[in-house]
Amino acid sequence: MDEMMETDAGKRKLAKIQKSVGSMDYAGEKSFAGCTATVILVTATEIYCANAGDSRTVLSKGSKVVELSKDHKPDDELELKRIQNAGGFVEDSRVNGILALSRALGDFEYKSNTNLKAKDQAVSALPDVKVVPITADTEFVLLACDGVWDVKESQEGVTFFHNKVYK
Repeated sequence: MDEMMETDAGKRKLAKIQKSVGSMDYAGEKSFAGCTATVILVTATEIYCANAGDSRTVLSKGSKVVELSKDHKPDDELELKRIQNAGGFVEDSRVNGILALSRALGDFEYKSNTNLKAKDQAVSALPDVKVVPITADTEFVLLACDGVWDVKESQEGVTFFHNKVYK
């Protein structure tokens, strides 16, 4: 996605989106916006989950949570090491004191070290991928942004959904 956003066609598409929502923040050269991504692919036998950022995906199996993704926070040991190796720092649990997550699509101001591969930048778009089998007790999958997970633990989310919607 980052590579596509950096092409001329990608820049034109971003400019068109910005214009359609009335934003004046985009000059057409480089976007400094970013977002997280958590996605799943469901086959007949497996669930694939890819996650980059602090959105989260959880699976309910027999009303119990199975984490399909991990939040990418700057204070995490491996994330912190990558950030520092790229010349960045973490202050107040934020990359360079600003960004509260360590993986994202876009956010190119954190991906400008020309000596490093994309996966090694202070903020990386490289997702973690997890594959789990679908079994008889597989019930549902929840995908949500950090706004939900900042106030609910994964099991709380599964229990709430199970009681209010899934019954």
